[in-house]
Amino acid sequence: MESRVLEELRELLRIPRYRLLLAARFVSNIGNGMAPIALAFGVLSLDGADAGSLSLVTTAQMIPLVAFLLIGGVAADRFGRSQLVGSTDIIGSFVVAVSAIAFLTGNASIPLLCVNGFIFGVLNALWYPAFSGLMPMIVPGPLLQGANSILGLGANVGFTLGASIAGFIVSAAGPGWGLLGDAGSFLIAGVLVLSLRLPKSFGENTDEDRSSMITQLRVGWKEFSSRRWIVLIVGAFAFYHLAFEAFIAVLAPVHMKEDFDGARAMGTMMFGFGLGSILGTGLAFRFKPRRPLLIAVGVMPMGAAWMLATGLSAPLWVLFLTAAGTGVAIDVMYANWMTTLQTNVPEEALSRVGSYDAFGSLAFAPIGLLVAGPLAHALGASASIIIVGTIALIAVLAPLMSGEVRHLQRTH
Repeated sequence: MESRVLEELRELLRIPRYRLLLAARFVSNIGNGMAPIALAFGVLSLDGADAGSLSLVTTAQMIPLVAFLLIGGVAADRFGRSQLVGSTDIIGSFVVAVSAIAFLTGNASIPLLCVNGFIFGVLNALWYPAFSGLMPMIVPGPLLQGANSILGLGANVGFTLGASIAGFIVSAAGPGWGLLGDAGSFLIAGVLVLSLRLPKSFGENTDEDRSSMITQLRVGWKEFSSRRWIVLIVGAFAFYHLAFEAFIAVLAPVHMKEDFDGARAMGTMMFGFGLGSILGTGLAFRFKPRRPLLIAVGVMPMGAAWMLATGLSAPLWVLFLTAAGTGVAIDVMYANWMTTLQTNVPEEALSRVGSYDAFGSLAFAPIGLLVAGPLAHALGASASIIIVGTIALIAVLAPLMSGEVRHLQRTH
């Protein structure tokens, strides 16, 4: 087993474009580890800001992300996946830099952060479907799960590094510096992805490229809806993300500020989450289960356990461990889910199916973000977290009732 894993790793690292993509994800996720903490506690530090203000800022980013995801899938398949990923990363770096400078100069405001969040949400909607379709263009099918796992490992090492220093940077120097680091990481990552110089997904002169966007969306929907296991899992994760986004973006920061020591405690939890993610990618690389969806969905109740432990104000070491367990679960889920999609969906429709996947999974997330602030006002952050944790638990258990989800076999 050990020699096979090492040989697969060496084979992957011999692919120059894979090495570039791995470097890009590592760098960008350093900033991604810093950004949630910097933004949340930056908003909460503004005069007159509260949980409702944080809800507005996070919702302003999530709404366009969900609204434009389907267009992003078509754009990726029409205009080139690496081109879209690299360009949106670079443009996004300037958007984040504006928010960072606003905090550094004392000019940050809720309206400004909402506008920048909206723009960044549109960019992210274009980025995600394009990125989800990149891997099959770079590595052969039998290496896909290993490639996804190692890419996740690099991303999670970067995230953990960012999260480990974010709490200290925000506490000592202010949120602007954390956001500035995020902006720099996006710029570097965008340049690296553009240097892949991949061709457009498929030739410019095909009939599909000349077809209308509506036609392409219809084809993507047919590929998506014809697979019941995709529909079931995406539907369940719509409710999971409603709960998780409300928790991680609004309720947890408010609870950490009220009952713990603010950004440092949040940073400790996110550091645990990042460490768990590193372990999760290692497990996903080594073990390729015969029934990938059973494992992918079966590990996800761990996320609900983290939420419930936080809502019950468990000691910080318990929150660290449950956050780490959630990191393991999410990366095991991601590697097996992405590999299952990439090996069961035709490559020419993969970005569009990925966009329906992301759209459906995140469809209710803006609702969770929007109601999180008022819910915290009405019931308190602790009780609100228990509610969303219960929703998350029910959501991830539901797909396991389907035999199609439990018994789908891996193909590579």
